[in-house]
Amino acid sequence: MKIGIHLPNAIPGVTGASIIEWSKAADEGPFSSLGVADRLHYQNLDPYIALAAAAAVTERIELIPAVFITPLRSPAVFAKEAASLAVMAPGRFTLGVGVGARPADYETGGVAWEQRGAALDASLAAFLALRDTADAPQCVGPDPGDVPILIGGASPPAVRRMVEHGVGFIGGGVIPPVFAGACGAVRGAWAEAGREGTPRLIAGTWYASTPEVAAAGQQWRDDYFVLGGPPPPICEPIRTGEDAVAEAVAGYAEGGADEIILFPVSDDIAELHWLAERVDSLAQL
Repeated sequence: MKIGIHLPNAIPGVTGASIIEWSKAADEGPFSSLGVADRLHYQNLDPYIALAAAAAVTERIELIPAVFITPLRSPAVFAKEAASLAVMAPGRFTLGVGVGARPADYETGGVAWEQRGAALDASLAAFLALRDTADAPQCVGPDPGDVPILIGGASPPAVRRMVEHGVGFIGGGVIPPVFAGACGAVRGAWAEAGREGTPRLIAGTWYASTPEVAAAGQQWRDDYFVLGGPPPPICEPIRTGEDAVAEAVAGYAEGGADEIILFPVSDDIAELHWLAERVDSLAQL
């Protein structure tokens, strides 16, 4: 099991200095990947900008948006921004895309919620044209190189996109049994399509070192979810303390995950260091 960590870009009040500090510390190890969250109707830092900052100050760690809500940008703008990130972190950028779960983001962005699937397909086509077509329009560029793609969500359209264009599935914020069900659907579709090997399967959940950190984090997380997200029966709680985090990792591993990206609920760098001290033991679960 690989253990990644999110940047705290979704935590209200986070500073640019914190993003840089977290990026450098994550790159020093022992984390496998560094993620970002995407929202529009919320006081988070833009994930593309946050990930670009991380790319500039890291050398080793894989960068994975988990996920970019792709339809919120025009296909050409999305393709250019994603390709630019790939160029800034050559060989370390994996593109995670999805439609998100909150109509408020679409209303704020002036994008039709009902057209989100078609918009995602158009954006993927624009990016693939840059990645796979030798004569891609130079007015859009740059050429991102061979960037792997992860698809968020396990609906039939999402699974179709994963089989056609992706290397695997990325899902976060749901309890391990729900994640396991999604993994089953993804693996079945992968085999039915005759894809070689196995899909990459990445889970995600929130963590806190202490009840005090979790309580403070729950306050902003309640606001984060007020306009949508996983419903209470399947939404993951904040996993608090060493035993609870280990239980979550073990549950996702049993469900099929080969990596878990843990989401902080505080931008205090002490939370990263607390988790870093436990990565080796968690990776054995």
